Amino acid sequence: MTAAATPPIVTGVDGSAESLDAVRWAARTACLRDAPLEIVHALDVPALLAGGVVPPPEEMVDALRARGRRALRTARELAAAQGVPAAATRLDPDRAAQALIGASRAAALLVVGSAGHGRLTSLLAGSVAAAVGTHAHCDTVVVRGDSWDEPGAGELPVVTGIDGSEAGTRVLAAALAEARARNAPLVVLHAWTDAPPPRPDPRCVTEAGRRLLGERLHDHDLGDVAVEQVVVRAHPRRELIDRSEAAQLVVLGDRGRGGFPGLLLGSTGQALLHHAACPVLLVRTTP
Repeated sequence: MTAAATPPIVTGVDGSAESLDAVRWAARTACLRDAPLEIVHALDVPALLAGGVVPPPEEMVDALRARGRRALRTARELAAAQGVPAAATRLDPDRAAQALIGASRAAALLVVGSAGHGRLTSLLAGSVAAAVGTHAHCDTVVVRGDSWDEPGAGELPVVTGIDGSEAGTRVLAAALAEARARNAPLVVLHAWTDAPPPRPDPRCVTEAGRRLLGERLHDHDLGDVAVEQVVVRAHPRRELIDRSEAAQLVVLGDRGRGGFPGLLLGSTGQALLHHAACPVLLVRTTP
């Protein structure tokens, strides 16, 4: 596959600090993957339709385009500083979520910030991050926290949560790939909480969790990735949030069961999107 045919990493920018963090994270990852980078700014013209049907004045749209071009220039310069000198840029007239979801059809990875500006430039608002996490056609990263940008961040582990679902194989493969690309250790976690009565013997459940992790890891080529297996009696949501404070990336799937019921975008996934201390990779495991 030629470089021109390589699917791009796509990120959105609205000029906010959070969106610029997403650009920097996406650019660095493009370097790691030797992939092209595309930066999108959504004009959100549909939000300006009076009564939902009357187009806005052309002067207003021109002002939005000018603002968007400035945001894209800034983002492109920032990407160049991270090692991507030729990032593609694009203005999209659609709403933010729709623009990014559409771009995800031809993307290898979609990267968004965790928050953004207000109504007219809400490219990376929390609702948009949740929308693309649910509906994007490729894996999605929501850039949170700043541990990934601190000195020594490369030594922090990639963390993933594994349950007994078939999707766990895809999630673990993605986590291993990220750890390998970043030359980072990998923490593979299985967390469980007390079940309704009759409660199982904790020793039996813990042993079952260890067997599960062993089976999952046995199916993958670990290569030179240092893997730590962790089985804990704790709520998976809280355990993952706590571990994100000392991680450079958390990798999750879009569905789950067992230790991670309804993983994404259920309660655990939503909690990580809002409270993780590092970027969260949402692995697309469903069509």
